[in-house]
Amino acid sequence: MKSKIRNFFNAIAPLTQYESDIGEMLIISYLESLWSCERCHKEIHINDVAKGIKHYSSASIHRKLKQLKKKKILLFVLSPTDERVKIIKKGLHYNDYLAKIESAITNNHVQFH
Repeated sequence: MKSKIRNFFNAIAPLTQYESDIGEMLIISYLESLWSCERCHKEIHINDVAKGIKHYSSASIHRKLKQLKKKKILLFVLSPTDERVKIIKKGLHYNDYLAKIESAITNNHVQFH
């Protein structure tokens, strides 16, 4: 197995030891990449995420976005120029969510036999 793949699997293996939702993490990962991109739009719309994540149904993405909103990890704000468009922002519990994932990764070492 190549070292990049092994490193990736080793990094996510601790997530098997606590309640985690890979779909939610995939969306957060995608949002983080867009928010940190210097040449990308800083305003991320729900449709940007639905269209940007490939090989994942838009219905599943919308369901996960609703879950993240309900948990106050994400916040949706109406666009001032077009009320049909919702802008995705970091919610009240966003940093707590990231801290929970980081804690699971750093404090949990999975043993494979």
